[in-house]
Amino acid sequence: MSFRGTLKSWTQSRFALPAAGLLGFLENTIILFALEPLFLPLMASRGKGAWTVAAALLIGNIIGGIALYFVGLWAAEAVIEPLVGWMGAAESYAETATDMEENGFVSLFLVGITPLPFQVGAVAAGAVGMAFVPFLIAMTISRGIRYFAESLLIMAIGQRAADWIETHELEIFIGGFVVLGVVIIVSVLM
Repeated sequence: MSFRGTLKSWTQSRFALPAAGLLGFLENTIILFALEPLFLPLMASRGKGAWTVAAALLIGNIIGGIALYFVGLWAAEAVIEPLVGWMGAAESYAETATDMEENGFVSLFLVGITPLPFQVGAVAAGAVGMAFVPFLIAMTISRGIRYFAESLLIMAIGQRAADWIETHELEIFIGGFVVLGVVIIVSVLM
């Protein structure tokens, strides 16, 4: 079986949805850019079941967001502030924390539906002591909108686009890993 065939059978296997959950977790914890090049082909391979991939991504994302919220709540000064300083994001983190204190739910919701790294919002929400239930609701709704809108788009595009994505899924998948590698290398070097 070719690599393309192996990849296709893997996307239909019982491991694909847990892997999507792991992608959602990683995207909301340690990876600072959107992972659409990896999970959109997975959604496309599921056709009308693309929503199941969105659900798995959302579950992983929520788990990651909760973890970062509590890191921010319990270890903002000891861990987060030195880390964002090291990453050169101290100003962005301070602005987000201030905005989170002033606007809470709305601010976190907007961070969740935009391409901004949600990790900063989750940590800042914990660091400023945002109430957990509004945090959880804002995160779930905003991230759910993002993932389910993408899955609806995949399902609505139709068979022609799905066929194109399927034809090029290997290239898209490899491209996603190349982009991930470049971002990691650039992050480490800077």
